[in-house]
Amino acid sequence: MAGARGKPDWQTRLRASNQRRLGHGVLLLIWCAIGVAGAKVMMDVLVAVLQVLVDPVPMGSRHSMTNVPAVGLVLGGLLLAAGLTGWLWVGFRFAWFLLRSVLGEDQLAMDSKGVTWRRWLPPWSKVHSLPYSDVAAFPERVGDVMALLHTGRTVVLATLGTVSELEELRKQLRGRSELGSTPAVLSDCIPKDREAVPVPGGGVALRRRRDDPGNRAWVLGGVALLLGVSAAVVMWRQDIDGASVEGPLLALALSGLAGWVGLKAWPSFQSRWEWQVRPGVLDRVRYRIGRPERVSHRAKSLEVRRNESEDSEESFSLWMHTSKGPVMLEKGWLHPELIDHLGQWLAHRLEVRLDRRDILDSLPRRKSSRRRRTG
Repeated sequence: MAGARGKPDWQTRLRASNQRRLGHGVLLLIWCAIGVAGAKVMMDVLVAVLQVLVDPVPMGSRHSMTNVPAVGLVLGGLLLAAGLTGWLWVGFRFAWFLLRSVLGEDQLAMDSKGVTWRRWLPPWSKVHSLPYSDVAAFPERVGDVMALLHTGRTVVLATLGTVSELEELRKQLRGRSELGSTPAVLSDCIPKDREAVPVPGGGVALRRRRDDPGNRAWVLGGVALLLGVSAAVVMWRQDIDGASVEGPLLALALSGLAGWVGLKAWPSFQSRWEWQVRPGVLDRVRYRIGRPERVSHRAKSLEVRRNESEDSEESFSLWMHTSKGPVMLEKGWLHPELIDHLGQWLAHRLEVRLDRRDILDSLPRRKSSRRRRTG
């Protein structure tokens, strides 16, 4: 780690406690045994269903699954495929979490300019570097240490170690970077989990950060292909088992669903919405198939309101006052600092006033930073 950036001022290596590693190791063995057994049972049943469907023998002439309609087998196969996929996805993710807790290590080194870290798990060992100039804050978190960037993205630096070790790491990061738990200037940093892009004609579009559209397209494309093949199998079995009313209806429904999912796989057809912000004007734009829907508002001011609720937990909403009355932008936020950040970011770009009276008492006290970093 020292060779990645030169000699560091401070470095640490974090691992899970011995008690946690032992407990997670035992749980990993049990989880793998249950996961393999469950996957084998579902796979055997799915293979048996597929063998019956592809065998060109009428259902009434079989020794097994006699008189079971092809419609039922196709639906059962789809349910089994979905269940097996979910089982494997959840199983691998949880097993990876347990394996990293047992064998992994978080290695970090820092100086006055930035931090270098490596989330080590044999045989993988990739080193990352992050300059403090890219960081807006090191938020308070339970169970990990995370950096909030000016772009709105978050970077997890460490997840292992005891509570005191993670707190010491966060303290060292804040001391060397001169950054606190929240951005020193909220309007300079894009709100968490959002992204801002320039729009033609001036202004900026603020929208929720989405996953990689390429990965989404592959997943949805696979689902569309599975649905289309299922529809073809239903119609193929019609010639073997005899025509029925249910078969063509199911094939039509599966074909329509496959077409809809296939369209959703293309990024240009994925439904999303964004705010396009210019001084004094906020447009809510929703993109769907066809022309985008746009609703324009002339903003006079913004206000953070405390929600009236019978629950013990308080929450807040962000409202925009216009010439036609108040418009709610966001609602039900339990973390006041997040909606305060969003409100200040929007108010700065709309060039309007933000009323924060309802939220001031709920905000954590922030120490002023000696630096102002802009993104």
